[in-house]
Amino acid sequence: MDARKPAPPDRSRMKARPSEDVIQALADAITRLNGDGDFIARALTESLLSERPIEGEEAMSPQEINFLIRSETFTAEEFEELSLRVARGDLPARATSTLLASLNQSMSADDAAAFLDLTPTELRDFVSEGRLYAVNLEGHQRFPSWQFSLSSPGKVLPHLKEIIALLKGKDWISVSGLMSTPQSTMVAHGKQTPVEWFRSGGDLDALEQTLQAQKWR
Repeated sequence: MDARKPAPPDRSRMKARPSEDVIQALADAITRLNGDGDFIARALTESLLSERPIEGEEAMSPQEINFLIRSETFTAEEFEELSLRVARGDLPARATSTLLASLNQSMSADDAAAFLDLTPTELRDFVSEGRLYAVNLEGHQRFPSWQFSLSSPGKVLPHLKEIIALLKGKDWISVSGLMSTPQSTMVAHGKQTPVEWFRSGGDLDALEQTLQAQKWR
């Protein structure tokens, strides 16, 4: 077992402020998505602002680090690599990446109304009645794409109103991840995602079992 003390991350080689080239590359990447560039940029900004500054994180004591290494939770090399990733901002970067993926898999209110052939008033009524799942980001209403289904009546996922009731109050990004992940309670010729399950005629009990098993609050 390697019990040597891991070297602390070299912050002198890290720049808190990204270079102009990197900022331009980010702007180009947002433009490439062909969506509402200002909206996406503001949403990413809000996500990063919600994270705590990395330098404000309380460092582990040498005794705590040595305990983790002695208990074989990490090797010294693994702990050093993990510390470097945290210092560089790996965790907020991952959170922001997840947000961007979720944004890219959602519709604006205008697009959702056009897809469902609804007026703006009808769309608002559907949301208030729990018949559509909407989230508010940066003052804009977004509609996660998992709830739409061209092959289903009304072009929405079967049991959608009941699904929305079950998911009420839960983080929408976690919900989007859940709906696109194969579940052990949803098996028909292999594990299915909740979206696949409901599109193929699956019942609501399987989702309830999934939520109970994952202890969602």
